[in-house]
Amino acid sequence: MVFNDTDGVYTYTFEAEKKDDCPSCSTIPVITTFHEDTTLQGLYDYLCENSKFMMKSPTLTTVVEGKNKTLYMPTLEAMETATRLNLKKKLTDLGISDGHEIVVADTTTPKPISVLIKYTYNME
Repeated sequence: MVFNDTDGVYTYTFEAEKKDDCPSCSTIPVITTFHEDTTLQGLYDYLCENSKFMMKSPTLTTVVEGKNKTLYMPTLEAMETATRLNLKKKLTDLGISDGHEIVVADTTTPKPISVLIKYTYNME
């Protein structure tokens, strides 16, 4: 809205657009593909460096065998210390199977994002 003291008020409208696959405002899991030997550090770096995400310090949680599991939480010192060793582990060693969802929360996104893990396998 623009107010012009001598002529009155000028307004205009526009239709807000939304991408169906927007990771920040969509509820659809973002499909990511990794090699079966990828570590949690590899996933963490991907979330920080990939232009689709550009996260600063993502917290990674999931459900394994019906129980909530914090994979890595860098924002709280005690939790970072407790979960730091997970960064060196392979995703498969942490119970993350093909098609598994990981919930990622970060200050750069308004709500947590679901990341669906897909694996590529060596065909020897």
